[in-house]
Amino acid sequence: MAGNSRADGSRWSYQLTVAEEAICARVGWLRQEPMLGQPQRNMNYSEGDVWESLQHMICAGSELAFARMMGMNEFEPHVNKFKSALDIPGYGEVRYAFPRGFPTSSGQVNGLRMTIHDDETLKYALVVGGLAKRTRRVAPDWLGEPYVAVGWMYGHEAKRDEWKFNDKTWYAPVNALRLLQ
Repeated sequence: MAGNSRADGSRWSYQLTVAEEAICARVGWLRQEPMLGQPQRNMNYSEGDVWESLQHMICAGSELAFARMMGMNEFEPHVNKFKSALDIPGYGEVRYAFPRGFPTSSGQVNGLRMTIHDDETLKYALVVGGLAKRTRRVAPDWLGEPYVAVGWMYGHEAKRDEWKFNDKTWYAPVNALRLLQ
C-alpha cells in the first residue's frame, strides 16, 4: 500500500507507509551506529545515542516523504551523513524542523536551519510534521501524521544577518521561504 497525500489533495504532504517507516528506522539507526558509545565523536551527544537515533529516523522520514512528494517513488534515504551525497539526487538537501519543545510538546518551528558547514549553492527544502508526533495508528493502513513540505531556499539566501542565531547557525523564517511548485 502506498502512502498518500492529505485529504485536501496537497502534493506537498505525505504519510509514510508501514514499510517506509521501517526503512527510516533502519537508516536512522545506521546513521547513528558509527557513533554509538563514543560521545567524543558526536558533537550532539549530550542527548545520548537513543535520542540521536530517533532524530536520525525522523529526519530520514522527512527525506523519504519529500522524495515521494517530488514523484520519486523508488527513492530510499542513504546512510551517508557527511554531506558527500545530496539528500535528494538532482534536487538538494532536505531540512527537518523539530517543533519547539519536542518531544514533550508540539510548538512552532524555528525555521530553515543553516550552518557555516552548509553549501550555499544548494536548494534546501524545509519539512515539518511526520514521525515527530506520536500518533495512535489505525488498521488497515496504520498511517501516521503526514510530513509537510513548507518551502525552500538556496543556502546563500538563508544566511542573512537578521536571521543569525549564533556564530555558526541561521534560521530563515518559514514565511520567508519560497513556495514549492
